[in-house]
Amino acid sequence: MSDQERLSVLLAEPDPESRLQIMQIISAEGFQVDAVETCEQLMSRENWSDYFLIILEHELPDGNTDEFLPEIQQQAKNAEIMIITSRSEVQSMVLAFRNEIADYFIKPIDHELFRNSVQRIRTERAVSSKLRQTQAQLNAIVESAIEAVITINRQGIIQSFNSAAEKMFGYSAAEIIGQNVSLLTPHPIREHHDQFIAQYLKTGVSYIVGARRELQASHRDGTLIPIELSVTDLPQFEIFAGIITDISERKQGEKKQAELSRAVAVAAQQERRQLANILHDHLQQLLVGVRIHLGIARKGIHSESEKQSLARADELLNQSIEVTRSLTAELNPVVLHEEGLPMALEWLAHNMQERYNLTVALDLDQAVSPQAELTKIVLYECVREILFNVVKHAHATRAQVGMHSISNQELEITVSDDGVGFDLQQFDQQKTESGGIGLSNIEYRLSLINGKFWLDSSPGQGTKAHIIATRESD
Repeated sequence: MSDQERLSVLLAEPDPESRLQIMQIISAEGFQVDAVETCEQLMSRENWSDYFLIILEHELPDGNTDEFLPEIQQQAKNAEIMIITSRSEVQSMVLAFRNEIADYFIKPIDHELFRNSVQRIRTERAVSSKLRQTQAQLNAIVESAIEAVITINRQGIIQSFNSAAEKMFGYSAAEIIGQNVSLLTPHPIREHHDQFIAQYLKTGVSYIVGARRELQASHRDGTLIPIELSVTDLPQFEIFAGIITDISERKQGEKKQAELSRAVAVAAQQERRQLANILHDHLQQLLVGVRIHLGIARKGIHSESEKQSLARADELLNQSIEVTRSLTAELNPVVLHEEGLPMALEWLAHNMQERYNLTVALDLDQAVSPQAELTKIVLYECVREILFNVVKHAHATRAQVGMHSISNQELEITVSDDGVGFDLQQFDQQKTESGGIGLSNIEYRLSLINGKFWLDSSPGQGTKAHIIATRESD
């Protein structure tokens, strides 16, 4: 069945000739026409939902249709209304259009204009029907969405609030629609939220619109919720649409993962200390004992060739002892645990000079030295890794390590060199493709203490590494 077959028109016209003319025009368009002649007959109808168009003569024998227009509009909510009259009264026309009628004709009716008006109303109804259907589908999708979906107007007033948003924030749609969306933001953002919108509308620049950000939102009870927010500007509708995901579980998982990683790092360090103790207390002592006995044996040897062999063996033992001492110091720098980070960095500077001929100048603020064991270990290992990179890649002869406070809670360690430097843009690409020059280890270690790391460099100008850490991260 077509739309035309389904749609009906109600005509209220007491004049037989006009009624016949109008019915012929409407019937020719394929619509069914129900006709009445009086207000009583009109208002006795019960099938208002059948009509897509109601045509009313302004003056009926038993009354004026103006009196019944509000009730008709209430009964036939989906119908358009057209007024026809024999009198060209401006007041009646204005009143009719104020009541949102579809069209107004003065008799005698121009048949072509009347037909065009009916066709226009039919077309608009079809478009409106499709729009309503599309809107209903969109509403159904939004309502069934797992994520919270909120729309606001240009003033920040909430226009829609789906079921997921109700569950997330603890407000019902009925009580939150019409409120300012800043109600869902934490202090002090709430006090400035309207300014952020105004600034975006003025400049088109926003940290939020067109991006996906991790932020915090405020529940009805004041609890802060970690969220991921995506905001889209829909200027054709003069609204902003926000899709919000509660990432509480993800954040808890990340926290547990970080705690596990820290525990693994601590356990690994304990293993290294244990291995260092084994090397120091057992292997080194054994090697020293062998050297002592080798020295005794050399005294009873008279053959020159045997003396040379024993001398070579003694030399190799000395090298082995030195290697174990160096390895012990690297695995577990005792000075780091007993004297703190500044003294450990002084030992490291001496070691870099002795082993690699790299002169390391120190500028260390003793007052900002961290006390937390894991923080000390991580920072020491990061500085050592950076200095190794200086030796391997920078072709530098000098480096400088600085440690200073940047706030009551944070310190900064810098490691700079006078080497060849590099192009940061090209380096970032190489780092993405190959994992960088040992820097992934640094970034991983710093993640254990929520630290930050970046490089400054340019070709021929050396490199400066920056490490930011909290003084007490354990």
